[in-house]
Order: sequence, then C-alpha cells, then structure tokens
Amino acid sequence: MKTKLFTILILILIAQSCSFSVSPEKYFGKVALNTNLLGGFGEQDFENYMNAKSQKALYIKLENETYDMQDMLVPHLTTYVIPNMEKSINEIKDLKVTASTEAMINASLKLHEFTLDKYKSEYIKIAKLIDNNAPKSEIHQEIILFEKSNLDDFWDLHSNLMDIAIPYAKANGIEVSRY
Repeated sequence: MKTKLFTILILILIAQSCSFSVSPEKYFGKVALNTNLLGGFGEQDFENYMNAKSQKALYIKLENETYDMQDMLVPHLTTYVIPNMEKSINEIKDLKVTASTEAMINASLKLHEFTLDKYKSEYIKIAKLIDNNAPKSEIHQEIILFEKSNLDDFWDLHSNLMDIAIPYAKANGIEVSRY
C-alpha cells in the first residue's frame, strides 16, 4: 500500500513539474513577438495616437478596472499603454532564465525598459502638447527631435534582440516570418 501511494505521489510531482516548464514558443512569444507592439515607436505611434484622439478612440482605465474610450492622450498613456508595458516587462522577468534563453531575455528587457523610459518621459511630453492642441508644427518638431535622439538606439536594441531571437526560434522549430 505504501509503495502504491509513494508511486502515485511521485507521478503527481512529475506531472506538476512538467507543467511548470515553459515552452520555447512561450519564451519567443513573450520576449520577441510582443515587441511587434513597439514597432511604431516614434512618429508612427504619434500619428496613430492623433488619429485615435480625433475619433475619441483612446482608452483610459477607470477605478473599477474597466476601460472607457475618450480623447486625451496623456491619460491613455498613463493608465493603459504604460501599465501594459510594465506588465510585459514583469512577465519577461518572471520567465525562468536558461542557458538558451538568457541572452534573449536580457535583450528583450533592455528594449522594453528603454521604450518604457521614453514613454514615461518624452512620449508624455509630446502627448501633453497634443492634448493641449499645440500648433502642429511644434508637435512635429518635438517628434523629429525625439526620433533624432532615440530612434537609432531603439532599432539597435530591436535588431540585437532579433539577432538572438530568430536563431533561437529556428533552433526550436518555431516558424518565423520577417517582413
């Protein structure tokens, strides 16, 4: 009787430990594919935000954890976009680091943290101009300055991540298409 109970207990522990392992697809998805959400970094993001603002299609998180659509960019960034970025960073940090994932995880964290920092500072600055209906020329000038000082670093970090993530995907049988 003790042997059967012991065997069952071991089988349960083995089954549970297997369920804690993370698949290569999940690693790749969290650290590499999710960066698609960052791909509009700079002017493209602001064009999308200004279009959404004109259509009152920017989200704001309400106190009851629901979302409402409105037309102000700063609250959209501070209650919706930035918290989602922070959540992504935490999910990446929660992944188990292995020999084959460490470089990819670190590269992804660098890209996400760089982007988050820019959202919290310079994106908010430009968003305030947009919300305050500053002249389009002033907004455009700030976006140009933003891109001059940040876009190359962003794409360097992104390229570095992809240089690590694409071979990881191929080594793990994950089909990847690049455009």
